Amino acid sequence: MNLFRSEEHVRQWSGFKSDALGGMMPLSDMMAIFSASLFRERINGKYVSHMAEYRGDFMDKLRGVTHDNPFWRVK
Repeated sequence: MNLFRSEEHVRQWSGFKSDALGGMMPLSDMMAIFSASLFRERINGKYVSHMAEYRGDFMDKLRGVTHDNPFWRVK
């Protein structure tokens, strides 16, 4: 993951690929994704037994934040 100051800086980056435009998102959206239970509950003693539930929460947040953009779909 690379963090950039603005979309303009992304486009000026030597490693920029136009087919990856769908992958750009603001830091606030990344924070929302990483606030999902899948990440928050890792120190919970029952993490493994609830992982399917946490993964569902993560996928819901991912779809919501990315508006189900094909770039972010988990294959």
